[in-house]
Amino acid sequence: MKKTTYLSSIISALNKLNGMGSLNEIYEAIEEEGKLNFIYSNPNWKDNVRATIQRHCSQTKSYRGSEDLFCSVYGLGEGYWKLKNYKSSEVDNPIIDRQLTIITDLDITTTEKEMLIKSRIGQGIFRDRIIEKYQHCIITGIDDSRLLLASHIKPWRSASNYERLSSENGLLLSPLYDRLFDIGLITFDDNMKVLISNKLSSENVSKINIDINKIYVSNPSNEMIVNMRYHRQNIFVG
Repeated sequence: MKKTTYLSSIISALNKLNGMGSLNEIYEAIEEEGKLNFIYSNPNWKDNVRATIQRHCSQTKSYRGSEDLFCSVYGLGEGYWKLKNYKSSEVDNPIIDRQLTIITDLDITTTEKEMLIKSRIGQGIFRDRIIEKYQHCIITGIDDSRLLLASHIKPWRSASNYERLSSENGLLLSPLYDRLFDIGLITFDDNMKVLISNKLSSENVSKINIDINKIYVSNPSNEMIVNMRYHRQNIFVG
């Protein structure tokens, strides 16, 4: 009989989790399988699971040329891992499906559920895609990512799973403009020129320093144009 190791147990756990999962889900799957004897004799077995994953992931500092089997789902430090060779489409995400089920069962408002999902799951990968696409705030030009927010065009609550993670459904904005866009005080036309709501006072319009004649995104895709039309029709308070 083939010996069960930390590595084989991690692979087995991730296969049961449809290719990806959080560290806690991996631990639980290993415990449920009950084949790794070390969990009964070593109180630090979870540390060894974590270390084994890192040694077999070329993204980490612990990687020393071992077989490259795992990758980080949302960025190092987030605690979500994926089998590199697991076959799935770009939009399939069993982590999101599992978390949606958990959050749906909670007795909290829809807005609170949305905030939990965004902060714990979707925002990381979406933010990475938006930063890679734009590099800087499209209005101010600020390029320090610590000062920037990835803004959904069609809001999270109204978007499909694909749209929630699509770079064509996002803009990179500094916090003031993210807030203006989020509550519908600014939007963009099909040419990506800014439209400003008449609900914003002329005094404040003069202070936010927006050039209404400037094109802020060159050659927007059809997908982005459709999403922006949704924003104009449903979010913008012109």
